Amino acid sequence: MKTIDFKVGENVSYDAKMAGEIVTALSETSANVFIIAGNARVNAKSIIGVISLALKPGDEISVQSQGNGEEEAVQIVKNLLG
Repeated sequence: MKTIDFKVGENVSYDAKMAGEIVTALSETSANVFIIAGNARVNAKSIIGVISLALKPGDEISVQSQGNGEEEAVQIVKNLLG
């Protein structure tokens, strides 16, 4: 299992479009990926789950990934949100 912690970037515009980009980018990996923010833990391949986090710039999050492509999966999320 791979886990990284980081803050949502100050210049990130987090909206439904960004959530869609995350889900689309992760659809190509077979790893299980979760985003954790506060007490919420959601499947990062679920558009509803990702939108429900309502992240804001500066929010601290963790990304967990397990399975084939786990390193790539966490980096995809960090590149889009970090």
